[in-house]
Amino acid sequence: MTIKCIIFDLGDVIVELDFDQFFNEVITPSPLNKPKTPIMLEFFRQSDTYHQGKISDKEFYNQACELLRVCNLNQKAFYTAFNSIISKINMEMVELVKNIRKNNKIKLICMSNINSSHWKYIKKMKWNIWDLFDDFILSHEVHLTKPDNKIFEIAIQKSGCRPEEIVFIDDGFNNIRAASELGINGIRFVDINELIRSLHELNINTN
Repeated sequence: MTIKCIIFDLGDVIVELDFDQFFNEVITPSPLNKPKTPIMLEFFRQSDTYHQGKISDKEFYNQACELLRVCNLNQKAFYTAFNSIISKINMEMVELVKNIRKNNKIKLICMSNINSSHWKYIKKMKWNIWDLFDDFILSHEVHLTKPDNKIFEIAIQKSGCRPEEIVFIDDGFNNIRAASELGINGIRFVDINELIRSLHELNINTN
């Protein structure tokens, strides 16, 4: 079997995430914040429609205020805190993707559950990730989020490959399982060294 396409997740793979500021400025003031974790999980469960591009920035802000029963921040301040979740680029992963591109004839795709606000923020950061990939599949543009099978069907179509010729790298267990159910080779991202070992087992040159 020859791998012809690798699909990379973005958040917590290529781009590192940090929820501290968002916790402190958005979750902590909520009267529902004790304990923090359940209300945080509920917030992101209710965020899928925004990640899928089905509601506007204003609608998402209003939804957050209603869910958290607090509106201590105006919309601009809310999005400043929300976008702070996007922390920094993982330069080790950037170099790995560059090496894969340089040393293999493999199509590279980035597929992410990402909302329009976070995407615009990433583009402003000028991290120069655009030349790393041949294509992007973004949830707010295709109106689907992982682990929906339909987003993986889009990925298979864009790859131009059979599922068994594709590797999908993601930090989410359910996302990997969904891809594997369609015949895609899934690698759950834990750290870069483990990822490199898994890629070598698939005869992908990372040097």
